[in-house]
Amino acid sequence: MAYQPGVCSFFEVTLMSQFTLHLPSKSEKQLYQLTDGLRLMYWQEFKQAHKEAVGEGKDFSNHLELYQVFKDLWQHHEIQSMSLVEVQQFISNLGYTCQEIIDARKEYYDNRRNYL
Repeated sequence: MAYQPGVCSFFEVTLMSQFTLHLPSKSEKQLYQLTDGLRLMYWQEFKQAHKEAVGEGKDFSNHLELYQVFKDLWQHHEIQSMSLVEVQQFISNLGYTCQEIIDARKEYYDNRRNYL
């Protein structure tokens, strides 16, 4: 069947109804970046504190298993329900600035990009 503008099949309508358009606000984007930066910092600390669980890092499956434990803990961390203002205060209480968290996140992803 040829394409007809404005005429959609049931499949196309169903498929289109599964998609939405969303442009995050600046505050939503900042909240995501700060939360992700904290997640990366917590992961580094968690991995270091439990390095005996992965030995010398030679068994990749142990890293995945350890990350799954971390992920489960992280998903239940209090930060998941915080607003941007609360996350900013949380960061301040840890002795960091928001810019330090953003910079650490950027450095992590820059290093990761260079590694891959």
